Amino acid sequence: MHAFPPAEIHTQSHAARTAELAAEAAAWHLAREAAPLPPAPALRNRVGEALVAAGMHLMQPAHIHARLGGHTA
Repeated sequence: MHAFPPAEIHTQSHAARTAELAAEAAAWHLAREAAPLPPAPALRNRVGEALVAAGMHLMQPAHIHARLGGHTA
């Protein structure tokens, strides 16, 4: 009926899946090791504050930008 006994098919499938998972884990570990270290907390805070300030500045109406920049509107 079957060319391969069910137990042999299961063993081959399990071995293939195990090899696939091992390769995925190895790739994940390599990518994790290659990732840059996170910045120091103080630097991260300063960058975050600068981004918030820039965002708030951009949300102000255009006439305020002209007045703050010394340009006449």
